[in-house]
Amino acid sequence: MPVFPAVCTRRAAAFTLIEMIGVLAIIAILAAVIAPAVIESIRDSKISSAVASVRAARVAASHFYQRYESMPLDARITLVYNYKADPTGNPPPAYTPPIGDLDFGDVLVYQSQLLEKEATTVGRPTDLLTHAIGSCVLGDTLIGGASYTGSSGEMHFKSAGAATQIVYYFMPNLTTQEAAAMARQINGPYGRDALSERDFIEASRVGRGIGSVGGLEGANAWFSPGDQPGEYHAYFYVSHR
Repeated sequence: MPVFPAVCTRRAAAFTLIEMIGVLAIIAILAAVIAPAVIESIRDSKISSAVASVRAARVAASHFYQRYESMPLDARITLVYNYKADPTGNPPPAYTPPIGDLDFGDVLVYQSQLLEKEATTVGRPTDLLTHAIGSCVLGDTLIGGASYTGSSGEMHFKSAGAATQIVYYFMPNLTTQEAAAMARQINGPYGRDALSERDFIEASRVGRGIGSVGGLEGANAWFSPGDQPGEYHAYFYVSHR
């Protein structure tokens, strides 16, 4: 009688359906707990970067004034040489902004090379509006459509005092969360009656003056309605003369 070798069959190891559901449930719980913190951390990083851009613009404007003893008005800027594109050119090619007219920020970035860039990590540029650093006199219409009246009843930078020329950083179409975070950074601290994100924005809306919410006595950040509902154009104090 032939003898056949014994065959030992072993069940392949595998996850059961219940085990897989349990693992997926744990992953879902962890994602729900961690995701908001990660999103908030990213948002905080973007806000910190945008605030740093405003501070860098202040330094650049100060250095420009020390070098030339004046600051040009946007309305009088007709030519900006692009030293970044051709630093040894005689002269270098002229810089033409892809959106909007020339502004003081273009001079700082492309001609004087005192600033890295005008774009920031917050805001949404469009085909008509992008980040800019403007220079104007009292009563001028700013980039984005707001008017700098110099009156705390409408629009006045706290740090500008009674200046007749102001330099500002324009950031278009910030989300409500971005605008509120920038307002807290630039205009804060606020009083306890400022409870919601919209309160921080409404306290310094262009045309409404300094609101009573938050105990705000002056503002270096002002906001006007953006292109879409829930968006805000932002104006930040840079310098004055």
